[in-house]
Amino acid sequence: MTAQPAGLADGLTHPDEVSRAHHALRRAIMHGELRAGDPLSQVELARRLGVSRGPLREALRILQREGFVRQESQHRARVAEFSDEDLDELYAMRISLEALAIGIAVPRMTEEHIAGLDALLLEMDEKARTGDVEQWECPHERFHRALVHPAGPRLERELSLLSDHATRYRMAFVTWNPLEWQADTGTQHHTIAEAVKARDAAAASRALAAHLARTALVVLSIASPAYEPVRIRRALADHA
Repeated sequence: MTAQPAGLADGLTHPDEVSRAHHALRRAIMHGELRAGDPLSQVELARRLGVSRGPLREALRILQREGFVRQESQHRARVAEFSDEDLDELYAMRISLEALAIGIAVPRMTEEHIAGLDALLLEMDEKARTGDVEQWECPHERFHRALVHPAGPRLERELSLLSDHATRYRMAFVTWNPLEWQADTGTQHHTIAEAVKARDAAAASRALAAHLARTALVVLSIASPAYEPVRIRRALADHA
């Protein structure tokens, strides 16, 4: 599995060097600007990001703990590779945890919270009409995080990391047709939101699990069509 190259992101604004380097490198990895398996030169990255070597090393250690970087030796690291097994495990975990979290979150949502979901859906629909996938990703990410926010900070934190790994796979392997993307993916998000507005936690869990499973299976059909995603199918069955 390989991703397509692009230019390294810049525009660092955070005052802390470790946080700046971590944010920039994580974003570059998620969006395929640093590709799976790419070697990471500390000298080159420090120069390009405008940080010193110490903060850069700490940022790489954080990325290693998060699973985005693989350390080969004291001075050598690579961007974590893609694999069928990892994608299967990643989405099975996300289906199970996110379906659990939305089930907890729905009864706790306020009218203001639900209005915020509607606003994000509207923004996603507007971005989908432009065909700009990267611009669509911002409200899409916020929508999924808003769905689980009332469930609690630990669940939200764990799901945020899983979501970022999922974004990395999607950005690498899925080239969306904007019309299909708006009609299909958009419909799934609206179905989830309707269940939330009806205060039907079980229906919201089922709709979210089905949406995540479908996304994972689309990515796998492109990346590795012969692979059988046992974990994903089991997680989906648990929320059918």
